[in-house]
Amino acid sequence: MTSPVPGPGPAPVPGPPGAGVLGRVEAAVAALGEVASLPLRQQVSVYADAHRTLQETLGTIEER
Repeated sequence: MTSPVPGPGPAPVPGPPGAGVLGRVEAAVAALGEVASLPLRQQVSVYADAHRTLQETLGTIEER
């Protein structure tokens, strides 16, 4: 049995290098700014999403 060949990665984001990643981080931080107005269950989800975004971002920095 052969291993599947990975396809091309996501298309590059127009603009300076890292602009797409920066946009994701900025969106996560903005969501944290609004978290206090949400019910507790939704707050947990926002924190988890921000944590995941930051982990992924830092992971790409370490790869460089």
